[in-house]
Amino acid sequence: MEQAQVFASSWSMVGGPFAADDQLERAEEEKSELKKLITGALEGSVNAPQEVGEMIESLLAWHKRQADQLQLVSDNAKEGVTLQLGIDNPFEIVLTKEMAKGLRIGLVLALERLGKLPISVSNDAEDDPDFDDE
Repeated sequence: MEQAQVFASSWSMVGGPFAADDQLERAEEEKSELKKLITGALEGSVNAPQEVGEMIESLLAWHKRQADQLQLVSDNAKEGVTLQLGIDNPFEIVLTKEMAKGLRIGLVLALERLGKLPISVSNDAEDDPDFDDE
């Protein structure tokens, strides 16, 4: 499960403002490592396919929650809406028309960068996980 999180984190940074110069290469390496772990688990254990499938389903569910949250914020980014930022020391911002528009643009870009994970799993126990080469 840990490698799936490492891969998801690395992939989510590709093209972002905090990405390393070789972020895409790093993400591809993490993808390769995850594929190696899954393939090894599938070949080495009768119980592995269920565990691996659960791991991939958890990763896909996490990704969907992130995209859904971004879409929810985007749908509600309107003039007069108050955003509370931060947890430990929160502060509030009341959106102006221009701020709301800028936020929606930023969230559209974030959703585009988040995209679809290049990994999926089949419900058929005989199929290996499919790693798309997008």
